Amino acid sequence: MSQNDSNHIVGRTIHSSLYSLIASTVTITLGFIRFILLLYFLLPEDFGVFTQAMLFITLAAQIRLPGLDLAVIQRQEVNEPVRRTYFSMKMGSLVVSVLIMAAAAPFIGAVYSAMPLLTGILLALLTLDIFKGLNGVQEALLRRELAFKQIAIADITSAIFTTIVTPYLAWRGYGAWSLVAEVFVGQVSRAGILWFSARVWWPRPGWNKEIAADLWQFNSKLWGASALSFVIDRFDDFWIGQGLGSESLGYYSRAYEAARYPRRVIALPLSTVFFSTYARLQDDRQRLSQAFFRLTSLLVRASFGFSLIFILAAPEFIALLGDTWQPMLVTFQLMIVYTLLDPLAVGAGDLLIAIGRPELPFRTNIVQVIVFIPAVILLGSWLGIVGVALAANLMIGVGAVILFRLTHRFVDYSARRLWLWPSLAFLVAGAVILLLDSFWLTLAPWLALLGKSGLICLVYGGLLFLVEKEEIGHSSQMVWRQVQPLLASFKMRSRG
Repeated sequence: MSQNDSNHIVGRTIHSSLYSLIASTVTITLGFIRFILLLYFLLPEDFGVFTQAMLFITLAAQIRLPGLDLAVIQRQEVNEPVRRTYFSMKMGSLVVSVLIMAAAAPFIGAVYSAMPLLTGILLALLTLDIFKGLNGVQEALLRRELAFKQIAIADITSAIFTTIVTPYLAWRGYGAWSLVAEVFVGQVSRAGILWFSARVWWPRPGWNKEIAADLWQFNSKLWGASALSFVIDRFDDFWIGQGLGSESLGYYSRAYEAARYPRRVIALPLSTVFFSTYARLQDDRQRLSQAFFRLTSLLVRASFGFSLIFILAAPEFIALLGDTWQPMLVTFQLMIVYTLLDPLAVGAGDLLIAIGRPELPFRTNIVQVIVFIPAVILLGSWLGIVGVALAANLMIGVGAVILFRLTHRFVDYSARRLWLWPSLAFLVAGAVILLLDSFWLTLAPWLALLGKSGLICLVYGGLLFLVEKEEIGHSSQMVWRQVQPLLASFKMRSRG
């Protein structure tokens, strides 16, 4: 790859990252508002039955070809025969999986007789999965071209409409069905952008045997990893739903959802952009190392800050929600390790897949499953959802350590630069908040929540700025060089 090509990719990556970060800022704000409102208007049982239905939706996805999107993104050339073959394989496997799970729905409902809404919700979500699959076709092609501006617009549009509709339906008493409506509104609003504004290709079925074999080969490398990821992500839900009931599952699912928030609003948008970049730079170790370090450095600093707020402001946050959600406080706080390490594991795993080594995350997932399943059963039987949270922390910790050790084979970076200062800032900011514990008790919960969050941002962010201001300044200048053409283009369009 030439120097000009590498510089072009880096430039497009920065542009794309900016769009993704803007979208994340909007979606994190609206998503948090939606999260709080739904906790006010819905019961733990509502979240429990919806989470149980989503377990079977995710199970149906394992019947499909989960690596097809990544296979297209990673592929060097994507022409019309590739697109047609990809579309036929993706939608064909999706329809088959939906029909199989729909046939099993009545039997699933009979097993979970204590959740009478489960069968209807499951069938509705299966129907919506077809819309999601169609949207995924356009999104994969946009991702491959690093066209994240259009994806960002779709994300923002979806967040706006779901934040308006879902809490309204929950307030009107639709219970778990308001969560189904959230999926429906989200996919329909995304379709409006992806298919009528940002469409890069109008799907047509087709088939090329050689291309199908090539896509299948790449997908097969990811199929096992996808199945293991399903077990890792959903075995705890399955065990709680079977052993502890929908109420306990509702408490755990909300704590788990909050713990995965940094992944959803920071790690996934940035990793999505950088996955395409990793794939383009896989033969350029120096630039690949730079891209990986910049992404991981941002994820480390963001996840450490999130984790501090997550654990230290949890008592006030739960108090504002009322007594209904008080039983999930300890579980909520214990998910700090998951909040801290999950985004980092995502970033490291994406690097390994993008450079064509999906077998390495697969082997890591095997170790995680071996650790996770017995830990959930043993600790969950002993401590309930608190024990399951401890098992989740143990599993993600093992996975993150292994994945980061593996990345050193392919990229070069300083572990000291990556971890030292965020760790010290984390400890100092945490100590400051704990030393003021008696003061926080004198304040109203909402005031203590704002005070803790603000002080954490001030101390943690301030310390990082003092010791890393040179690096921050360098990164800011690099970003500004890429932003200037965007601003100039925007001004020209406004004048026109």
